[in-house]
Amino acid sequence: MLAFCIGSNINPEANIRRGLAELREKFGPLRCSRVYRSAAVGFAGPDFLNLAAVAETDTPVPEAVAWLKRLESRMGRNPGKPKFSSRPIDIDVFVPGAPDGAHGKLAVPHREVRESAFVLGPLAELLPKLKLDPDGPDLAQLWAGHDQSGLEPVAMDLPAEP
Repeated sequence: MLAFCIGSNINPEANIRRGLAELREKFGPLRCSRVYRSAAVGFAGPDFLNLAAVAETDTPVPEAVAWLKRLESRMGRNPGKPKFSSRPIDIDVFVPGAPDGAHGKLAVPHREVRESAFVLGPLAELLPKLKLDPDGPDLAQLWAGHDQSGLEPVAMDLPAEP
């Protein structure tokens, strides 16, 4: 299983729909969280739309990451732009159950899951019982104790699974 954390603040509805269609074509059916609006972090820019999606796939993480980087490029993301800048699409992969650092820089660091509402909220919606640490709280518990201000659910019709 792979989980994807997806965000966009440039033509976000169209880019998220296209990104999900491409993810489905590559990885198969997806379970998607609701879509959330959040302010840009680290720079002044338009709000982001964010969500998480889970695919049951045996695609190796390095292959998935390489494919995602190509997808982001095809969709107009410029890898030379600063990390904190507007983007048509940003898709990070999270490997549920993998220890922090198990895939080097290839998995969303657990630090980001814990610290960023726009990552934690959607992931907790899809994988509430998942624990980042075997003896720690699950994602639902982490989300319940997290500052949820600034993350607003948005009504957005996502394409249905075929």
